[in-house]
Amino acid sequence: MKPRTQFEKLVMISNTKLADITPKAYDWAVRTQIHHIAFRTSGSKCTCGDCGHKFNYKGKGKSIKCPHCGRVVHIIDTNKRIFFPSAYFNTTEVVDEMQVLRTYRLNATYRKGLVSDFEVIEVCRLWLNSKGQTAVTSRKRSLGYYLDNFNWSSEIELRSLSEVYITLSDCNTYHRYSAIPELRRNGLKGSIPYCNPFLLMKYLLTDSRIETLMKGGHIKAVRFFTDNHHRLKNCWESLKVAYRKGYEPSDYALWCDTISILDKLGKDIRSPKYICPDNLKEAHDHWSSKYLRAEKILKDREQMIRAKKDEKNFITAKSRYFNIVIKDSDITISVLNSIEEYRAEGEAMHHCVFSASYYNIPDSVILSARDKDGRRIETIEFSLTQGKVVQSRGVCNKNTEFHDRIVSLVNNNAFLFEKAKESA
Repeated sequence: MKPRTQFEKLVMISNTKLADITPKAYDWAVRTQIHHIAFRTSGSKCTCGDCGHKFNYKGKGKSIKCPHCGRVVHIIDTNKRIFFPSAYFNTTEVVDEMQVLRTYRLNATYRKGLVSDFEVIEVCRLWLNSKGQTAVTSRKRSLGYYLDNFNWSSEIELRSLSEVYITLSDCNTYHRYSAIPELRRNGLKGSIPYCNPFLLMKYLLTDSRIETLMKGGHIKAVRFFTDNHHRLKNCWESLKVAYRKGYEPSDYALWCDTISILDKLGKDIRSPKYICPDNLKEAHDHWSSKYLRAEKILKDREQMIRAKKDEKNFITAKSRYFNIVIKDSDITISVLNSIEEYRAEGEAMHHCVFSASYYNIPDSVILSARDKDGRRIETIEFSLTQGKVVQSRGVCNKNTEFHDRIVSLVNNNAFLFEKAKESA
């Protein structure tokens, strides 16, 4: 791709100045970013995947320290003799007064009885200048719905910035980093919050609200609003009032939903009486049920008329995902494909998937998880830009015993959404 702006020309020049990954960053990635395993066959015979040493272990623990190399390894009961796990990680540094986030793929090869082998391949580099301008240099990516469908032998060159690179960069970042003065000035000091680091740095340079949260030490809020930036617009004034009163929401997703419902009920969303509840979940359930009752009794028809006006846009934006069904032996998860299904889901599960107009959120696809008998278990919100589940709620917003299983099942099939997007 040819550079079109002065910034892109500078990125092309600076792209050639980057050195290979440092030994310390490499050691950190190998040590912390990938599972180290031990093969265990029937009985207690174990083989360390790192050093190939054999030892006996009859315990039921999931991990143990290898008596030979000292590495903490995860026990895997298997007859397989080879594993190829992989993981992504980031490093970040400053080049020519620009911030660059470098994303790597760590590939491990575990062969039973042999010393493990690790390979690090750089995937892409996301660039930022002090004005918040962005660019990406990357290996060539083939067409398809797999995010990491790269030509690993290609050169890292200037490419068009897309959601793929931002999604891949949403992984752990090496804790030793350098930052441009503008990022330091805007609050990026110490540990990087556990959220998408590229979006965090971009918003710190372009959105004073994220800068304010960062400097105020509201790290939980920074993490949430970095990954859910569209929610900050409706909640910002309420959030400032809450902080002045010394109130910190325990669950920002639930709190933002509460603010949205209060606004629809015509309540004063700058009043601490409403926005600073002692028990957030009880307050959310109270206002959600009150909203549902009011809408059902007084405005049910009007609400459905308003919702039906949005249905055409909803179908245009989301119909490509309607056929997605994810199953295992006990659970079936399917996409809600009409406004009426949103209403039924919200009423049955006693939450705000309908009252908070989740069908109007461009980034979200809502799914319903049910058991073998068709009973609802949890409602799932899947983010199209992040490529993962952002929340999954059971009845009255409680997690069920199937929560982790449902989240993993959807995340493991995230490629179905990318496939549907590509085929539309």
